[in-house]
Amino acid sequence: MSDKSRLVKAVAVGAICSMLSCIILTSILAAVMLSTGMLGSELTNWITTAIMGLGSLVGGFVAAKINKGAGIPVGGMTGLAVFVVSALASLSRGASGVTSMAIIKLAASVLLAIVGGILGIREKKGTNYGRF
Repeated sequence: MSDKSRLVKAVAVGAICSMLSCIILTSILAAVMLSTGMLGSELTNWITTAIMGLGSLVGGFVAAKINKGAGIPVGGMTGLAVFVVSALASLSRGASGVTSMAIIKLAASVLLAIVGGILGIREKKGTNYGRF
């Protein structure tokens, strides 16, 4: 039972870290847009997809470090959790429906979180992440 609770805790903390890194990257994007001017709508969609993917990479890395193993499933669940929270926030506005970009964001989020999970397992330095 402790393995399941550690898994849930790892995915939750990884998703929170992922969202925080997405907020930081979005703030950087906003600062760049303020200094250079507005970007095109299509370019902004791809940049936000990249931001979501990079945030998921960070979240998968942290979740795998906390779980101390099973990088692929933990990363995948973290990426899926990040996508679900993002999709629910987007759908709650009611302004836009599900488009093909949502599938691309799902793939980017899950795949990069899996990569983060693998990188989190492969790094053999001392960890202080597992003390939750």
